[in-house]
Amino acid sequence: MNVKFKYGGFDGRVWWISAVCVLLTGGALAALWMTAGGAYYLAAWVSMACAVIVALCLLSVPRRIIVGNHELELRCLVETTYIPLSSIADVEVLEGDGLRRKVPLVGIYGFWGYYGRYIDLKTGRLHRVYATRRTKCVAIHTSKRRYVVSCNAPEMLRSMILSAKARDSKEA
Repeated sequence: MNVKFKYGGFDGRVWWISAVCVLLTGGALAALWMTAGGAYYLAAWVSMACAVIVALCLLSVPRRIIVGNHELELRCLVETTYIPLSSIADVEVLEGDGLRRKVPLVGIYGFWGYYGRYIDLKTGRLHRVYATRRTKCVAIHTSKRRYVVSCNAPEMLRSMILSAKARDSKEA
């Protein structure tokens, strides 16, 4: 039995950060192109680097969470993270701003979502974040890692993970 959860829409902060990043990058590229003074290869190189970064951001956007019989799947466009239900130690719903005091080490902060490896400034622990919004977050603790995901129904996701974990442990 597979239960699918959507990450939900982006919050307003994501749209504003994305729009500002696109406008600033476009303005910087236009200024570089106009003032290149014969060094158009530099402007073309920077344009290509920006296009690659934007493409990587778009390919890493989280799509859905699937609670299966034996594992939890966190699906992005090109990457799927599998978490065995037997390794999940705890699942908690984060109240309010689920990404409070978390800073990205490697990843994206607000440019079409929040994903990557984040460090919690309060505890110093490393988290893998797959979120499209800062609210409605669920923390999944395993024996090795901590994950933070966002979805439209965090309480229902928590209960489905715990019930699937109970079924999986009975079968084993």
